[in-house]
Amino acid sequence: MLHAGSGPLREELEAMARGMHVEHVIRFLGHRDDIPSLLAGPGFLVHTSEVEGLPNAALEAMPCGCAVVGTDVGDVPFLIDDGKTLSIVSRQDETALVNRMAILLADREVSRRMGEAGRLNAEQEFSLEHLVSETFTVYRTEEWKDM
Repeated sequence: MLHAGSGPLREELEAMARGMHVEHVIRFLGHRDDIPSLLAGPGFLVHTSEVEGLPNAALEAMPCGCAVVGTDVGDVPFLIDDGKTLSIVSRQDETALVNRMAILLADREVSRRMGEAGRLNAEQEFSLEHLVSETFTVYRTEEWKDM
């Protein structure tokens, strides 16, 4: 398991890993600028925010073909087709989070299919071309013509 980032909770997370005796399966990488290459390798990304807008981590994982398990905060529910492009759980339901992770660990084909579906969704819904097209569509509406 890889953990990228060096935010204010890193030391606490490292201590938790030691306390749970799982430090041998988690690599704390610190700050990284090569996120797409990191996301291309693992089977899935876990995004467990309790407060979120539109999470860049999930948006970056999807075009890389990396399946995502995320909590139901902010705009995360709008990114997904639960169980197809991303797996979503309640932020209070730690058991469901662990169960979804266990499914993806146990069945790499499910993880691969979800990652591929997420990649296709990201290309269709979040590409630069789509953003430009949707922006111009809004500008062409009647409400903007009166301004």
